[in-house]
Amino acid sequence: MAISSKKEVKLLELCPEIENIEHEKLILLRKLDRKRRNNNPNNFNENGTIKYGVKLTWIKSKKYVRTQNELREIQRKQACKRKQSHEKLANRIISLGNRILVETMNYKGLQSRAKEITKNKNGKYNKKKRFGKSLSSKAPSMFLTILDNKLKWNNTELTKINTYKVRASQYNHIEDKL
Repeated sequence: MAISSKKEVKLLELCPEIENIEHEKLILLRKLDRKRRNNNPNNFNENGTIKYGVKLTWIKSKKYVRTQNELREIQRKQACKRKQSHEKLANRIISLGNRILVETMNYKGLQSRAKEITKNKNGKYNKKKRFGKSLSSKAPSMFLTILDNKLKWNNTELTKINTYKVRASQYNHIEDKL
């Protein structure tokens, strides 16, 4: 995130205090899957897929429920830290000025994987991965919502500008050219 005002110009990371919990989530999700398969062997086909077309009853053991609650607690803590960080940053930005401009972004497009398989100049395949996990952990859209709500209390609005018309990332500030 880039901030520019009369007082300061900064490049900031969104939610720097958020830890990456993907590894812990992965371990807990694997644990839940093992417990689900052990408790409900009749609900799965021979190849390991879930049976469809039949009304299934799922048995949840006490340890399964405890693991589910542990996963929920990890996600809840991360969501609280994320929201608190967004609130602090929004307050800081509002203290710098009352006219706030934001480029429109397609976050859904940034999350999705690349459709075509491409190779780089060395002949290796480029990764199809994009920014899905980092966008879900940093939640930039949530930040804009919080900022907009805080601005409405001050009777101002968040001004969205078209990214394609402004081309801020292509602008050369030194030579004043695109």
